[in-house]
Amino acid sequence: MTRARLLLDPPLAAAENMGRDEALLKTRRIPTLRFYRWARPTLSLGWFQESAGLPFEAVRDRGGEAVRRPTGGKAILHENELTYSLCAPEIGALGGGPGPVMELIHRVFAAELESQFGTPLQIRGSDPLDSDIEGSPWCFEDSSALDLARDGRKLLGSAARRRRGWVLFHGSLVVQPSPETPGTAFLGSEPDLEALARALGEAAGLEFGRGEWEESELARAAILADPYRDPAHLLRR
Repeated sequence: MTRARLLLDPPLAAAENMGRDEALLKTRRIPTLRFYRWARPTLSLGWFQESAGLPFEAVRDRGGEAVRRPTGGKAILHENELTYSLCAPEIGALGGGPGPVMELIHRVFAAELESQFGTPLQIRGSDPLDSDIEGSPWCFEDSSALDLARDGRKLLGSAARRRRGWVLFHGSLVVQPSPETPGTAFLGSEPDLEALARALGEAAGLEFGRGEWEESELARAAILADPYRDPAHLLRR
């Protein structure tokens, strides 16, 4: 087992959250699993996603903000959900490429959440979900084969970004549905994060212990957060 770190951050502003995740990938200090929330309702876009047609003003009118994630995928409204990031070297159980590792993460979370909530969860596979809406810009209305589903609706989706032998996974787990995507699956209450970390660690060969950010990482994250505050970065084509 490789020593690894579990970070349970308080809710943070959108740019700060993204800066911290990017800092994990660029500093590569120690394999890290991070669970976090958002200080305000946040509409996040995937790295390559077009910004046209998304309800930025409606989100801001209810006190929210918007940001572009460093990973791919479609838009998510971060409000009644839990975000995770996993940043680790691509070796051992995490060395099979983003797709197989994403499936590993989702299967581990499925088994642990089934144990916690007593409800069956499935990897989507080849069949579409009831929550899918053709042409939707929303992540939770457009599923892929590796997404995690509950009762035929999407519950968890993830995306990845690689850098110099390490990979950063982002994922969003719905606790309660948002007004923007009311047809998604949801847990209904908070999961046990320590148990999720233990389960993932056992599958990935990582021993997660509660940790803290290093000052050098936070300093790097503060610098990396600046572009995420720039409207030109958010709305770029």
